[in-house]
Amino acid sequence: MPKKIIVTVKETLKELKQLQKTIPQKTKMIGMLLLLKKHPLSTKLNLSVQLGVSDKSIQVWRDNYLKGGIDLMLEDKRGGYKKPAINAVANQKLANRLNNPKEGFRSFIEVQQWLATEFGIEMNYHAVNKYVKRKFGARLKVSRKSHVLKSPADEAVFKKPIFKI
Repeated sequence: MPKKIIVTVKETLKELKQLQKTIPQKTKMIGMLLLLKKHPLSTKLNLSVQLGVSDKSIQVWRDNYLKGGIDLMLEDKRGGYKKPAINAVANQKLANRLNNPKEGFRSFIEVQQWLATEFGIEMNYHAVNKYVKRKFGARLKVSRKSHVLKSPADEAVFKKPIFKI
């Protein structure tokens, strides 16, 4: 039979409740400490049922608390610090090129090739497609051809209504 792990919580109930208000993402972790402060002999299965989390989570949180205290337990170990493939200069030039009607792109393959030749950025087609759609909301579909040099003044004259007498 495994040895029962007894956790003594060093923080007061008032401190734990204040932490629970200031860090709402970690409410269940701090709730575990609150329950252990009130009932020090609680088992991990009992805690997991009361908090609505798995017993493995309780075990990890409890081990982290025993190793490094509340600081280690509340530490966020997720990643998300990956350097973006397209830097700020390339992003700005891509935005200018996408908004320019005379020098626009016809396809995402053309965008992909332009990034490779201009900036040396090698990206997959799917990544370029998602990036352009997410960042700029661009859809590189051409529904009807229109001449880029046509005059808006001539178009206004052409669309002028004819009045019958």
